[in-house]
Amino acid sequence: MNSIIARPWDEDLHPTQCRTTIAPRTVGRLQPACGAQLSEPVGTGPKTAPDPQTLEHLLDLQRRLLKLLDPTGPAVTPSVGWLVPAADYFADLRALLGLVFLSWPAARSFAATPALAKALDREAEERLTRAAALRDRPGKKHSSRPFTDPPLDPLLMGAVLGIAERLLDAPDEEQARELMLPLIHQASRVDQALSIYLRREAWVSFPLRIVSMNRSKSMMAMGDIIARGPIPKGGGNGARSEGYRRRDPW
Repeated sequence: MNSIIARPWDEDLHPTQCRTTIAPRTVGRLQPACGAQLSEPVGTGPKTAPDPQTLEHLLDLQRRLLKLLDPTGPAVTPSVGWLVPAADYFADLRALLGLVFLSWPAARSFAATPALAKALDREAEERLTRAAALRDRPGKKHSSRPFTDPPLDPLLMGAVLGIAERLLDAPDEEQARELMLPLIHQASRVDQALSIYLRREAWVSFPLRIVSMNRSKSMMAMGDIIARGPIPKGGGNGARSEGYRRRDPW
């Protein structure tokens, strides 16, 4: 699947320039990036500027994410009530992006503004249509791509990342699970295999994995599992993780 940040190594691009590669990659040759200035309301962006409330939300979101991407920024940040490495936080955002589209409209109430909710209504409907068409074709389906590919439109990308950020910003694991369960249940009804894939161990932080996994009543409390950290591969013979620390109380 594609990275949430395209061409993160390309230092020639300003943070507000489009990083989409404009031609197929060829062996031994790097293809140029689009480079369009995404701060300007032209091109693939909305035909008119967003309303003030929406614009303020998107700019605030951009500032928060840029702070985490800054090499001098915080090394850890809260996710579902626990401090995780900044890189793991972006992995969590990436996974929830797919979960939001797969479960739509279950996450609609988390959209920051009515304009962003309406934009995601249209986008989610188009993605469902594309996924259905891919499932009906012979050969390799790739029917997960309409749900997991990040939007190219900056307004849509900001809309879905804003929802993911809000879900991850829950003060503790119990409230995070309560917020996410409707999305998980709806996603499982649409595509159970993809729903599980989006929450797999290799793709999300350990705290989010524990919060979003299927649970039985006999399992240890989520907070105890997260605080302990993951069990080493091979049945516990290796060095144990130091576990995780809770975020500071609000």
